[in-house]
Amino acid sequence: MNLRSRPQQLHLNCDSTRFSIIDINGILSFYDMTDQSDGTGVGTHLPTVRREVWSLVWSSDNPSLCATMEKNRLFVLRDFEPEEPVLSAGYLCDFTDLEVKSVLLDDILKEPEEIKNIQDMFIDFEAKSLRDTRDLLTTVSLKEAVDFVEQNPHRRLWKLVNEAALDKLNFSLAERAMVKNEDYYGV
Repeated sequence: MNLRSRPQQLHLNCDSTRFSIIDINGILSFYDMTDQSDGTGVGTHLPTVRREVWSLVWSSDNPSLCATMEKNRLFVLRDFEPEEPVLSAGYLCDFTDLEVKSVLLDDILKEPEEIKNIQDMFIDFEAKSLRDTRDLLTTVSLKEAVDFVEQNPHRRLWKLVNEAALDKLNFSLAERAMVKNEDYYGV
């Protein structure tokens, strides 16, 4: 494989179809191993580029999601399109169930004796689709929330729909959400 950059960090997504490259200048690019459009048979280095990136983590349950740190902002990328940024100084640890976990290593290293509870140094950030689904379930009809989840499918979102449907005693929708979530025991 020929890359356009000198890699410093390489990260592979959960189904091994794409990987990210952060070069020595902090420029993030992506490589799609399933794209055979250039005729080489080994994939394509995509034209998508983000600058001043120092950390990245792929979602462990969705191959099209990743989270990046650019300067002091956290971006969640869905198919390389960024959601609105969140201010953060944390180092990325994990991205699962539409939640990004980061740790405040600078604060730990600055005054390690002053930390009373290490759990306070971990911060969770929710992806926009998770926040929007929670908001929709409380403000609009259940049908509109289900339409949103069908456009942005994820197991965690279907679980939220399931819980809301059970709260409203809508058993047919709860059953449908359990099937979408592959929770056959719950059905």
